[in-house]
Amino acid sequence: MTMELNLHGEARVVDTVAALEQALLEARALAQCELWLTMATDAEQGPALCMLRNGGNAWLMYLSGQDDLSFHSLGDEEETGECSYLLANGQVDVYPEAWCVDVEQCQRAFVAFFKTGGARPDAIAWEAD
Repeated sequence: MTMELNLHGEARVVDTVAALEQALLEARALAQCELWLTMATDAEQGPALCMLRNGGNAWLMYLSGQDDLSFHSLGDEEETGECSYLLANGQVDVYPEAWCVDVEQCQRAFVAFFKTGGARPDAIAWEAD
């Protein structure tokens, strides 16, 4: 299996779980990051998994590539705050903290996405956009 990983604007091919895990370690070293894993060079063609992280806050977006279906992760729905995220293009976006899940859980979702060939990871609670 070969997928494209884009870590804060730098693309590379990952073809093993070990290569993916190395990239995830690199992502953990960054204070903030935008991380994409996709089977296509254009993430909008999907399937694609994206993580936005700012320190301990992280959330996931899943693009199916079919019928323009997209989903975002759900964490603690009681959380009312917001968190800002620095995108690879320099833009700063703000999203609800209720979408945040544990960073380790996000990284396990990337491994699951890779191993299943792009299926939406079951271990994450998802909400359709």
